[in-house]
Amino acid sequence: MRLTKLELHGFKSFADSTELLFEPGVTAVVGPNGCGKSNVSDAVRWVLGEQRARALRGAKMDEVIFQGSSARRAVNVAEVSLHFDNDAGILDVPFREVVITRRLSRSGESDYFLNKAPCRLRDIHDLLRGTGLGADSGVVIESKMIDALLSDRPDDRRELFEEAAGIGLYRDRKRSTERRLEETATDLSRLEDLISEVQTQVRSLARQRKRSERHSELMTRRFTVEVALAARETDAWRDELARLEERVALLRGDVPAEEEAVVAAEGTRDASHGARAAAEGERGELARLVMDLRENTQQLRKSIAVAEERQRNSETRRQRAQEERQEGSAVASRVSDDLKAAATERARLEDELREYTEAVTKRVAEEESVRAALASARNEVDKRETELRDLQERVHRLTLDRQADERELQDIATRRDRVGGEQLTLFDAAEAVHRELAEANDAVEHARERASEAALSLEAARASARRAREDDANARSEMLRLDELHSSLEAKMHALEGLERERVGLAPAAAKLLEERETFGDGAILGPLSDFIRADSAAAGMVERYLGPSLNAVLVRDMEAAERVRLWHAANNPGPLLLLPLDRAMAIESAIESGDIPGDLLRLVQSATPADKWVRVLLAGVIAEQNGTAFSDSRGAVWLPGNVVGPGPLRRRAEIEDLHRGISESEGARLRASASADTFRSALGLAELSVGSLDDVFAAANRELAEATDRVVAVSRSEQRANRELAEARTILAKLGERDEELQERIRIADRNLADAATTVDAKAAEIVQARAELSGAEHRQEESRDLRTVSQVTQAQAHARLQVAADRERHLNEEYSSASARLASLENELSHLSAADSELATQLAEWNLDLSSRDSTLNDAEGRLASAELAVTTADEALIAAERALDERRKGATALNEELHGAELRLSDLSGRRTAIRERLETEWRRPLEDLLNEATTIDASDDDLRVEAAALREQLDALGAVNPLAIEEHEEEQKRLEFLTTQRDDLYAARLSLQQAIREIDATARDLFLTTFVQVRENFRSIFITLFGGGECDLRLENPESPLDGDIEIHASPRGKRTQRIHLLSSGERALVALSLLFGIFLTKPSPFCLLDEVDAPLDDANIGRFVTMLNRFKERTQFIVITHNPRTTTEAADAVYGVTMQEPGVSSIVSVRMRGAAIDSAIAGEIDAREMQPAVA
Repeated sequence: MRLTKLELHGFKSFADSTELLFEPGVTAVVGPNGCGKSNVSDAVRWVLGEQRARALRGAKMDEVIFQGSSARRAVNVAEVSLHFDNDAGILDVPFREVVITRRLSRSGESDYFLNKAPCRLRDIHDLLRGTGLGADSGVVIESKMIDALLSDRPDDRRELFEEAAGIGLYRDRKRSTERRLEETATDLSRLEDLISEVQTQVRSLARQRKRSERHSELMTRRFTVEVALAARETDAWRDELARLEERVALLRGDVPAEEEAVVAAEGTRDASHGARAAAEGERGELARLVMDLRENTQQLRKSIAVAEERQRNSETRRQRAQEERQEGSAVASRVSDDLKAAATERARLEDELREYTEAVTKRVAEEESVRAALASARNEVDKRETELRDLQERVHRLTLDRQADERELQDIATRRDRVGGEQLTLFDAAEAVHRELAEANDAVEHARERASEAALSLEAARASARRAREDDANARSEMLRLDELHSSLEAKMHALEGLERERVGLAPAAAKLLEERETFGDGAILGPLSDFIRADSAAAGMVERYLGPSLNAVLVRDMEAAERVRLWHAANNPGPLLLLPLDRAMAIESAIESGDIPGDLLRLVQSATPADKWVRVLLAGVIAEQNGTAFSDSRGAVWLPGNVVGPGPLRRRAEIEDLHRGISESEGARLRASASADTFRSALGLAELSVGSLDDVFAAANRELAEATDRVVAVSRSEQRANRELAEARTILAKLGERDEELQERIRIADRNLADAATTVDAKAAEIVQARAELSGAEHRQEESRDLRTVSQVTQAQAHARLQVAADRERHLNEEYSSASARLASLENELSHLSAADSELATQLAEWNLDLSSRDSTLNDAEGRLASAELAVTTADEALIAAERALDERRKGATALNEELHGAELRLSDLSGRRTAIRERLETEWRRPLEDLLNEATTIDASDDDLRVEAAALREQLDALGAVNPLAIEEHEEEQKRLEFLTTQRDDLYAARLSLQQAIREIDATARDLFLTTFVQVRENFRSIFITLFGGGECDLRLENPESPLDGDIEIHASPRGKRTQRIHLLSSGERALVALSLLFGIFLTKPSPFCLLDEVDAPLDDANIGRFVTMLNRFKERTQFIVITHNPRTTTEAADAVYGVTMQEPGVSSIVSVRMRGAAIDSAIAGEIDAREMQPAVA
């Protein structure tokens, strides 16, 4: 088996289809750095199934596809093929040439082909198993493997040994087994929790079961006690009820006569009330009259007293006003004299102030004249100084401008040189950006197409997912509806079956007889008639309405058994009981059959032996009429059963059978709905997976489009910026030339202006000295004028203040005189008003005194008439009291009779109500008529109080039990079965855990044996190759922990010839590289491959060590095909049988140049020619 050819297309830098033919021996691949030599080793590793992008020097797997260059667009597919010669038949396929191909597209699709036929990666691994080929085998030896061997990380070194030993599969199996062991432990934990929960549920249901059984026992005993107590109470109340009814009838005759007497007494009482009311009315009228007269008289006396008081106050006020008038006249005379004196003083002060004001005005005018002269002198000095400063500033500015112009001239020269260089650089950059923009636009178009396709696919997948989700929701709704229907039917069926088991509705006598059936002998009591009849739901109701209580009839074997039952019935008296002896049914049936009378009801039922004869006797010839509301037999008799209280046993059994059928049908529907739901759920899962994957594709396409668009925008901006900068550079150069000429002219003008300004500055300085002397004299004159003006102003202010005081005093005196005059006028007016009011008040007092005498006489007469009316009212009160007393006596007699009648009626109603309450309570609770319950009452040897205490205790016990679960027994059995099933599963998981642990131990043992065997072989090969490379010396491999070889470190010891044994870290870099190569070849020879690819492993070797390396290649090339990627010319010339040169004549695209080396050596001239022709440096 031999490698014959490697084909590459679109893989990394190999954009075009490229072929490398391999002959036996050594094939060298040479080329400068960056030309793509190592892409050949990556292609070999990739086509053999490498799945790690980092192992291929990338971050993502799609980076192996050619990404494009400055002159080429990216491709969408990468493909690599390896051709093997299979003449020896090592590969188990019927082909002489085997081609392994791997293809990857940017859409993420990855395909493998075997001789152009699609296959799986597993098929390729199975084909190459045992040949030493594979992605994780030692077929590729590269420089980083040397680093791994020489590194301080034991895991990197151990990984190479484990790959050679082939224990990676066992490690994967161990990880898988450990993962399954963890899952088993998790399942065990969940199962333990579930078992604990179920055990808790089982214990709870066991308690509920005991409570349910206890509840049933208490209910049976309570029924017996309460029915016996009710029978005793109804018997005890019977006589008392009769006596109460007689007494109530007698009292109802006596009460009306007594009530008539009460009515007569009430009439007398009402007449007395009328007389008293008339007397009381007259007395009230007189009392009101007297009260009104008294109030009017009293009010008049108060008015007279108030008027007299007002008369006294008016006299006092008139005297006080006369005194105030005299005082006001004196004050007005004094204020008038003071006012005249103040007016004279104010006139004098006004004249004085006028004189002072004229003096101040004169002094101010003089000061203004002096100040104007001073301002003129100061302005002249300021003007001269400003002119001098302007001249000096102009000289300074001209000097600075000239210096700035000189510096700017120097800067312009420097900038012109720099901008010229930048202009050349910008030309090159603009060209590069233009090419990059074209590539970016192409990438955008490609990304937009992919995004559009991904969007359409994603929308279709989402629509499918929505439909699948709707189908799944509908299926779940249907499952829920069917589950609820199934649960409802099962609950109803269990309830009816419970009633059927307890024979609810069976007559008490028949139930008691069935309980004691064993006392009559085997086969004597067969059972109730209802147990032997079956009918559908429609017929069951009609048969029950017709037969009625006959359904509770008990079938007995013969008349002898019936006689024994009769004796038992007479002794126990359990209630009504109907017996049907089988021997009597035979005779009656024969009589019916002789008449040959058909009947509708008989055809609607199915009877079981031995009751079929009695069924025929009872139903033969019976016809249901009017939908079963009436029945007629062959004799013409018509039976009208009326309304039936509730469904009987026949309808109950028919309903149970219908429920069984309904449950079966619902179970089938549930299974169908479950299958449909599973189908929809699977479809929904597939649809959601499809949506997820397409969503990722769509997101990736959008990201790619966004990146490409951003790149176009960025490149466009770069192009605009480059063009703008280039135009700016041209503009700047032109402006710099113009500015240079302008600055030269400005410097010449500045020199002339500086000379003129210096002369003008000297003249201006002399003028300023003279102006400053004139300014000093004006300032002295201004100071004298200001002092005179200040003295005049102070004198004027003092005169003005005195005038203001005199004017204020005159104003105050005027105000005081006006106030005194107004007060005098007010007092005169008040005195005239007081005189008029006194005259009017005296007249009013005389009139009120005459009216008071008249009112006193009228009041005395009214009080005499009121005394007579009071006496008449007293007489009427005595007559009314006598009538009230007689009425009370009659009412007491009537009340006594009514109370006695009411008490008797209450007691009668109470006993009747209690009897009715007992009937309603018992009939409601036990669902049978009271008479039937009383007939079933058994004799209990206990007092009534004991029975009441026991009944209360039973109720308390039932209340203490609370609500019980009637299905606790069935649920307990189901949960117990579930617990047993879960316990079995737990035992199985324990066994599985032990099995997995044993498997891990076996995997560890097998991997250990393989590793140790490989380690021994590698050690021997390492020693042999080490001696070949170093020409002697010693080396060894040691396990840090021989007891645990799979976990310990591997130590490398090497001692080249002439040196002592030491660790490889103390060797030189070249010696360490040779040691690592020895070990790598030792590992390779342990598991040899048809070929071996060496990727720049000779890079760190010097000439002497290169010779040893070539010797090793020549030694092993007879049995192994070598492909060497190298930079070293000695490796190429001394060991290679053929050479491939990898170049990048087109930037970013690798190409191949091949040379066949004929003979064992090549001279240096030919080697130089090859180097010159093929080893061209790659273009950046």
